[in-house]
Amino acid sequence: MPDGICPAKVIVLTLERAKARQARIKSLLDSAGIPFEFFWGVDGQRDPNPIEPFYDEKKRLRVKGAPLSQGQLGCFASHYRIWQKCLQENQNLVILEDDVIFDEGLFKIFLKNIPELPQEAGCVRLFENKTRNHKAFEYAQLKGLRLLRYTKGPMSTMGYYLTPGAAEKFIESLRPVFLSVDIYMDRYWSNKVLCCGVEPGFVYHDHQFESMIGYTEKTQRRAIVVTILRELFTLGERIQRYVYNRKFWLK
Repeated sequence: MPDGICPAKVIVLTLERAKARQARIKSLLDSAGIPFEFFWGVDGQRDPNPIEPFYDEKKRLRVKGAPLSQGQLGCFASHYRIWQKCLQENQNLVILEDDVIFDEGLFKIFLKNIPELPQEAGCVRLFENKTRNHKAFEYAQLKGLRLLRYTKGPMSTMGYYLTPGAAEKFIESLRPVFLSVDIYMDRYWSNKVLCCGVEPGFVYHDHQFESMIGYTEKTQRRAIVVTILRELFTLGERIQRYVYNRKFWLK
């Protein structure tokens, strides 16, 4: 930052072929005076995938009824490489996907507030949590922002702050891979990374860009047994989340 050293490196996750996205986000960040680096992600349609050996398609089909698409696997691998970078360089990161816009003032306020974040807040989502039936509790007061702790994850990776400690936890608990990366990050009872966000959120999706991930198309109705297994998995997730939340607040 112009008025001091930023306590986190800002990186923009992109694919090498996404030139229009890169030009747009570069213009926004340069205009805001926020230094950043591009991080070249894994193109699920074209590149070798480093998490392919960890992907358990049988489990994925059992609990979700459809495989992860190559784009979803590429997205997971891209964030996995970012976590590795964070841990290897022992550097706090702010990760933005290349199809976002942001509130410049609030972004700068957050960057200045990073030294005030509690140590256990190793992953902080920088956008509004719009998932249904979630609760948010104030975890800390910052200068101009509130740190929130969520009882249900926000289901997105479009912008987040990450510490090496949280990156290590994400890496250690990811095997096997059978969920999309945002849902995996939201399973805080499993990966032990506190599920946090800020209020007000200041990162938003730019809807002029369509997702480059590519999702598996639904070609037919699910068999009854698949539907039952899917619902049982979802119920199990809800129970584990509820039990963890109860223990967290009873500490």
